[in-house]
Amino acid sequence: MIPFIDLSRDIEEIIGIKNAISEVIDSGNYILDKQVENFEKTFSQFTGIKHIVGVGSGTDALAMILKAIDAKRVGVCASAPLPCVQAIIMSGAIPVFFDTYSNTGLINIHKMKHRLDEIDTLLAVHLYGMPEKIHDLYNVCKQNNIKLVEDCAQSINTFLDNKHTGNHSIAAGFSFYPTKNLGCIGDGGIIATNDSELAKKFINMRNYGQDKIYSGQGFGINSRLDEIQAAVLNIKIKRLINKTAKRKEIAEKYRNEINNKFIILPDDRYFKMSNMHIFPIFTKYRNELKEYLFKGGISTTIHYPIPLNKQKAFKEFSVDCMAAEEMSEQELSLPIFPELTNKEIDEIILKICNFKK
Repeated sequence: MIPFIDLSRDIEEIIGIKNAISEVIDSGNYILDKQVENFEKTFSQFTGIKHIVGVGSGTDALAMILKAIDAKRVGVCASAPLPCVQAIIMSGAIPVFFDTYSNTGLINIHKMKHRLDEIDTLLAVHLYGMPEKIHDLYNVCKQNNIKLVEDCAQSINTFLDNKHTGNHSIAAGFSFYPTKNLGCIGDGGIIATNDSELAKKFINMRNYGQDKIYSGQGFGINSRLDEIQAAVLNIKIKRLINKTAKRKEIAEKYRNEINNKFIILPDDRYFKMSNMHIFPIFTKYRNELKEYLFKGGISTTIHYPIPLNKQKAFKEFSVDCMAAEEMSEQELSLPIFPELTNKEIDEIILKICNFKK
């Protein structure tokens, strides 16, 4: 069976990770020590974002940002992942769902403009590793006094006009869930901002709201990137550029060789700008294709089968988002992790090209 993802194939990296974990254990320092400090510095250099604050997860990162800026009503695309809206709820704000452009998961700006009076904050989600039309969103937000926040959980090593995602807003949240392009071996996240005062607030918030030990100065939680996860990330970030390049090679091969009238590939902007975190294809025969590939020895998954506006937990906020709903019924994600073999890639392409409804 060709897996959707296999995190155990890069043996050299795994050896490096084991050694790094052993160093942390031997040090006896497990919380907010040199591994976290080193990773925050490295991540700042990598992204060009001045202030980096390690936290427990990408969801926590978004919730803390929204809490810190006192967001009340937060707009988000209905095609975004479930943690986005959970972060909004965790912060005490209300979610407002916007529709997407077809087959992209990006906010339909034209439709959004008719509902700007419903929000004071916009959460721009760089879905599948493809950047939002962030300059357009920035201008709309600036003109209407709306705060802009970026969800970069899927967009590590994604750039827009030579600036890494996360540089275009008040603050951004990153996730290091194991399946991300840069993932740890558990949960982990980052808050990134170019605002010095906000950065100070985030540093306190992640550690019970303390400005010094046992001195609470405001709202806080226990959400710290721990030393072991930071040690893992310090190893893995060294290989990120090469692994992203491999993902792009696989995506280009899919683009050039998948040919089936029942299947729609992502649009050209995706291939030009995405870090290829996820490779989505779209078909009206999604369930049949998924079953056909599984029987042929190929694992796939769906991102995401239930749009946010149709989630039972948030039905009180539900609105019609037709494009997002259609996308949720047609999207299927193919394997695209860097350690796929050429034989496996060719087998995936052959099976898809031979699919008949």
